[in-house]
Amino acid sequence: MHATDPVFRMGITEPTAIDPYKAQEGEGILVCKALFTGLLALDEDGRLAPATASSWHSDDTATVWTFTLRTDTVFSDGEPVTAHSFVRGWTRALDPAANTETAYHLAGVRSFRADSDDTLIVELAEPDVEFDLKTLQPIFSPVPSGTGPALDPSYNDMPIGNGPFVMAEPWRHGESIRLLRNDRWFGPTPQIAEVRIDILDPVTALDDEYERFLDGTYDYARIPPARTAEAAASDGFLEQEGAGLFYLIPFCHQAPMDSLDARRALSAAIDRQSLIDTYFHGSRTVAHSLLSPWFGEAHTPRGEFEDDWTTYDPERARAAALNAGLPPGSRVDFAYNTGAGHDDWVHALADGLRDVLGWAIKLIRTDARGLVDHRTSLAAAGFCRAGWACDYPTPDNMLFPLLHSSCTAPDADGTAHGDNEGRYVNPEFDALLAKARAATDPAERADAWRRADRTALADLALIPLWYRTDQRVHAADRIAGLRIDFDGNPTLTTVTSVTSSVTSRSTTR
Repeated sequence: MHATDPVFRMGITEPTAIDPYKAQEGEGILVCKALFTGLLALDEDGRLAPATASSWHSDDTATVWTFTLRTDTVFSDGEPVTAHSFVRGWTRALDPAANTETAYHLAGVRSFRADSDDTLIVELAEPDVEFDLKTLQPIFSPVPSGTGPALDPSYNDMPIGNGPFVMAEPWRHGESIRLLRNDRWFGPTPQIAEVRIDILDPVTALDDEYERFLDGTYDYARIPPARTAEAAASDGFLEQEGAGLFYLIPFCHQAPMDSLDARRALSAAIDRQSLIDTYFHGSRTVAHSLLSPWFGEAHTPRGEFEDDWTTYDPERARAAALNAGLPPGSRVDFAYNTGAGHDDWVHALADGLRDVLGWAIKLIRTDARGLVDHRTSLAAAGFCRAGWACDYPTPDNMLFPLLHSSCTAPDADGTAHGDNEGRYVNPEFDALLAKARAATDPAERADAWRRADRTALADLALIPLWYRTDQRVHAADRIAGLRIDFDGNPTLTTVTSVTSSVTSRSTTR
């Protein structure tokens, strides 16, 4: 991007969806949040701020929430955005025919209605003092009156929203997505006039994205783990700790990982720090809890505890494997997706398990969509690689969707339709999450989160590896003002050209 060429160029892999009813991973959320503005937003410091809603509050029970909307916002086609627009969007997302994976964000909502054009009332089935944070997820977006059902491909590929950008043309699957600046957006006018997004081959995407940044094609890119040190030496290097986790999902519903000792053996046989040092140049933090330090010390379990099996201990791991009936030679499946920088460390982790435990690790290599299909199937056994980036800044969004019993929901064929894909069930854990949601005292709420984390760790419901760290590069010689947002994406509305930034500074002296 240059002052004379205000086009921002970048690459991503194919999103699952860019329509708010189903947008979920970073790529889809990037595009969806460029097209739609929800009730609330996060400011530069990560605090809730007004967006389409000018104010909001709950009653004393935290079960009835009222959002008062601005009266000066419109969709990109000129239709006013009202409380009815939000009711329409939420109703559309909850259509059973849509069967969307993101419906759990609305799971605690009993009803919602527009009391007037500028007043939205939401009633919850149970108290939730942090419900306002949940509205940051795209599923809570408004849609205009002409929007068809959730499964309408014309809208799926070219949504009409109320965000800072609009679709220039329908999504060209496997090729590109083009966005134009939305001159009807109520926020500050972005300097970027157009965003050109290439859709890259998932097998080579990370390397291709970085190489195209180096040759000047892209203004921004992710970094292959092996090139972290090189990228860190550049002027355009960006890094931030994120509210997320990389981990293994043990399939708790069948052998061999239905055994706690099997999960203990797996976890204690992983030399996390060695993997980080070798494949991430030491730029990750070993995870000894499910909650990232991003959430703060108040939420994070403190110190060692008796049932902690997240420390590398080969002797202890071998003893647990024998207790589980998994001696050397036992076959254990390990599924992962290629194309996102995982291959090298996954193979090293598998080799480590073979060395420490003598297990016959069978690697199941697939693409991102194939991994989802595998880990949600009834036949899934052993464990798989996974990563989670929170949709909104609360421990609830880490612990509830991944581990609450209501989020495992297999259908008649045994396919899981929630994010609790390891099918973990523990009533004590569920009760702690309910207590946290109802706690108006922040200290009491934090204590419930910590205890829930400890409970899940004692069960090894998930096997934590390392916390999320976002590392990116941008063309510092051409652009300024770019930050990494909460979702790990570039802040497109804050980007300015270096030339414009210099001119602006010189004219204000």
